[in-house]
This record gives sequence, structure tokens and C-alpha cells, in this order.
Amino acid sequence: MFSGLFSSFDKAKTKSQLKLSMQRIGLMRNKKMQKVEGDKRSIAQLLKTSKDEPARIKAEHLIKDVSTMEGLEMLQQLCDLLLARFTLVETEKQCDPDIKEIVCTIIWAAPRCEVSELQEVKKQLIARYGTKLGEEATKDVKDNEWLNPRVVFKLMYRRPTDVEINQCLKSVANEFNIEWTDEVMEGYNGIPTVPDMSGICAKCGGDDPNCSVCIPAEVLANRKQQYTPSGEPLPHPTPPGAAQGRVDGWSAPPPPFQGPPPPFQEGPGNGGGAGGGYGGGDGGFGGE
Repeated sequence: MFSGLFSSFDKAKTKSQLKLSMQRIGLMRNKKMQKVEGDKRSIAQLLKTSKDEPARIKAEHLIKDVSTMEGLEMLQQLCDLLLARFTLVETEKQCDPDIKEIVCTIIWAAPRCEVSELQEVKKQLIARYGTKLGEEATKDVKDNEWLNPRVVFKLMYRRPTDVEINQCLKSVANEFNIEWTDEVMEGYNGIPTVPDMSGICAKCGGDDPNCSVCIPAEVLANRKQQYTPSGEPLPHPTPPGAAQGRVDGWSAPPPPFQGPPPPFQEGPGNGGGAGGGYGGGDGGFGGE
């Protein structure tokens, strides 16, 4: 399953390949950056001529390239961090917890980026720690606690949502001073964000009950129907006869809040003694 299964670990080669991987990743990021800038200009030209559909297709490629570029930057930082902690690789036969996430993420990401040097690093790490770690690093990402979730999210292919494509087109339009409005998504105030692997919203952290990123699409659509274009809530209709009680399954609204009850006070029927307790006398609770 893993190439280089029977090769021996070479620490000098691993360090040199890590350094070369960082240089190659830097060159790839620069090429991606140039491509991104060219795609932005192409999208701007399409928006100027009202060719929205071709612009959307190019925007999907642009989002993928930007995500890959950001993932490569994170991967470059992980390679640098592994070099800084390389003493743990040299001295510990078992993968130390302080570097296990780095090692597993590099093994997972190596075949997903066009960096031959990183493939060699993967072989050396598997030779060092065994195929069991290699299998652990490449198992299902949803159940893998040793992968860096940000790197996985950036490098793993996913189709951009319509909201992300819309935000991308708006960003390009603003950058090139183009007046453009997407009629399909007009009025939607959602902000696409990058969630972590646990599914927690990266915008509000799950603490905002009105977050437009957290709520499901059907709830959002229903909520849009309950507000005016200016954002004011629409008045709820009051069924006929509601003030007199239940009418056709409706309940009358509760009376207005009158404030807390008065404080409890000692009285003839509220204390100790004969007949003490609530109610007082012989018939009260607790009376004797």
C-alpha cells in the first residue's frame, strides 16, 4: 500500500527533503498567486459585459485555487515546524504526540499536492514510524483526530456553495470598481465562513441564535418571508375572537406581566403556634 515500505529511515535525507519541500511549495504558491490575479481580471471582464454564468464557472476555479494556495502555506509552516522539532524524530522511535499531528498531516497531504520532495518525506516518515501510522494518517478524515483540520479543509476538494461563489464575484466587482448585483442572491446577508472539522460555525462559534451561517436553508427562507425588505419583522396576524379565548385552535395572548408578587410577611395565619402553617387555624396546612 505504501511505497518505500522496506526502506530504512535516513534522517539527513529527511531533513534535506523537508527544506526542499518548503522551497518547492513557495514556488507553487507564487504560481498560484499569479494565476489567481489573472483569473480575477478575466472575471472582471465577464462581469462588465454581463456574462454572469461564465463568470460563475471561473469563480469556482478561483475559489479552489485560493483554497489550495492557503493550504500550501499552512503545509509549508508545518514542514518548518517539523524541522524545528526534528530532534524528536531522531531520538524517539514512537511518534511523539507533540509532532504526531504534523507527521500525519504531511503523510495525508503529500499525494494531494504536486511536490515530489514531500512524497519522499512521506516515505521516510513511514519508514521511521511504520505502516500502521501511515494507515492511521490516511483513514477517513471525519474520524481522524491527528489531522490538521484547516489543512484538510483547504486541500480536500469540495464544490463551492452558491453563497461563496456570489461573495467571490462581489469581491472581484468591488476590487475592479464594477457595479454588479446578483439578482438570485440579492437580499441575502449570509457570510460564508470556514468551519472547523467539528462542524462548529467559524463565524459565531455556535453562540448566536440568529447567525445566518448556522441556520438551515429552509429556516432562512422562512425567516426571509417574515421580515420586510428593510429588515423589520412583519406583524403577526391576530385571529378573530382571540381576545375571548381559544378560537379555531388559537389561544388568547397571555396578560401583561404585572411584576413579582409581594414579599412574604408573618401574620396570624402564617406563623407558628397552634394552627400554624399556611391557611392558619384548624384547617390550614400544618395545623394541629
